[in-house]
Amino acid sequence: MPFTQTRWPFFATLVIGGLAIAVFSYATLANPRGEAVPASGGDYVEGVMRAPERINPLFASTNQTDSDVAALVFSGLVRLRADGTPEPDLAERWEVSNNGQDYVFHLRAGVEWQDGAEFDAEDVVFTFRAIADPGFKGDAVLSQLMQGVVISARDPLTVEFKLEQTYAPFLTYLSVGILPKHLLQGFDPNQLFNAPFNARPVGTGPYVFASQSSSGVELTSNPTYYLGPPLISTLEFRVFSDATLLAAALRAHAVDGALFSPDAQPELAGIVKDDKKYAPHQLTATSYFTIYLDSSAAQFAQTEVRRALMQAINVQALIDDGAGGGGIPAEVGIPKESWAHTDVTLPPFDPGAAARALELAGWSRGRDGVRRTDTARLAFTLSTTNDPRRVALAENIASQWRAIGADVQVQPLDAGSYIDDALLPRKFQAALVAVDPGPDPDPYPFWHSSQIAPPGRNLSDHNDQRIDDVLQRGRQSTDPARRKDLYELFAGYLIPAMPAIPLFAPTYTYAQSARVHGFSDTLLFTPAARFANAYQWYIATRRE
Repeated sequence: MPFTQTRWPFFATLVIGGLAIAVFSYATLANPRGEAVPASGGDYVEGVMRAPERINPLFASTNQTDSDVAALVFSGLVRLRADGTPEPDLAERWEVSNNGQDYVFHLRAGVEWQDGAEFDAEDVVFTFRAIADPGFKGDAVLSQLMQGVVISARDPLTVEFKLEQTYAPFLTYLSVGILPKHLLQGFDPNQLFNAPFNARPVGTGPYVFASQSSSGVELTSNPTYYLGPPLISTLEFRVFSDATLLAAALRAHAVDGALFSPDAQPELAGIVKDDKKYAPHQLTATSYFTIYLDSSAAQFAQTEVRRALMQAINVQALIDDGAGGGGIPAEVGIPKESWAHTDVTLPPFDPGAAARALELAGWSRGRDGVRRTDTARLAFTLSTTNDPRRVALAENIASQWRAIGADVQVQPLDAGSYIDDALLPRKFQAALVAVDPGPDPDPYPFWHSSQIAPPGRNLSDHNDQRIDDVLQRGRQSTDPARRKDLYELFAGYLIPAMPAIPLFAPTYTYAQSARVHGFSDTLLFTPAARFANAYQWYIATRRE
């Protein structure tokens, strides 16, 4: 039969079908209907204001950029969750026995160093013995902790720590990054501190050191990372010599992230506040401000006076005026974001009630407006460091106290002499202090009576056997729930006595580009804690 009579219907069907497929394909490509999911790719730039010096987790605590980079290149036996709870990292599990004095860690199998060498228990032993070495030049607190601890490798994937006495916060400190024995074996403490390795580090973390220049450090995604390769391909730390240059980079959207401390110039955080291309995160630090009172001074002998001084301070005004609105009330020094926090009730801000309480306690105003009794005058100095921001904070507090009849003079001191000549020897009347308990909220160093004698940090010389008992038991319990209950009791004993006046914990502003996804808020045990889940961040997406 002729073509036009027999095959036209079939041909027409093909043409129409082809057109339909083409239209469908175009519509699908133009309007993809799959869900967007994270994908590999993208470059991230973090703006910092200090060049790296030693990218080594054992020596990084004095340089924030070193600490930041080390947090991404290295990993520890444990990692800290957002609330400070230890969880597995290089160790996949552990057992605690002998009343909390023996720890056995079972390491992940198949973990590789970033140079391809195999990670094993000897690397862990090497790292912690280096920390315990008398010549160690890193964190003194960490070194002291490891003194007397017996560390041994049972086999290539099992490490044992034997402590001289139970110390519940011990696990938290095992988040320090582990070093590669095969690259550093034989180095003495001084050689380790100055090793070329510190400029070209090799770790087991999510990112691999790629290069370093005068402008900063570049890291690349670790394809063999045991929790899965990070999705962002490169992560750069770009160094800016001053805040003005970093501010210009933020305005130009030349950086994807920057952390602003509470002491940073307000205009830095202000740049990103209303810029929709940035997503600001408010992160609370573990440090907090408090005012220690000399408990032996006649002015502070009565609980009513100490409580009145507390009620006369508008803490929120201090936060708004001195911290740019970045802060939360400190209560007893355990952050609200911590696993150990319990709600406590402090005397509310009420200067009228404070004044009445002083009157009832026998403190009447004299002709000069200053309150006094028959034996004492409510006059004292408030000591602080000579940092302009601290002085301004102290002056704000002094002004509020003057309003209820106290004669307060602010005494700024050089930071070194403030600690050595005023705080530690207890040569102050009232002292504005920034306290940092570290990654574990243990209040023992600040309130146990054994810490009254210098150089202990019970600066108010407060002695309460009930507090001693609960803090001692808190250190001896490896059960977090039990510790939390004990710290609630501690708060119940401390607050009525008011030997110190808690103020606020500062918050940091972490500005991150809105094109970056996956960031999780966390308590800032150190500023580097913001990178805790960086291996889960992503920029690129795909449809599926």
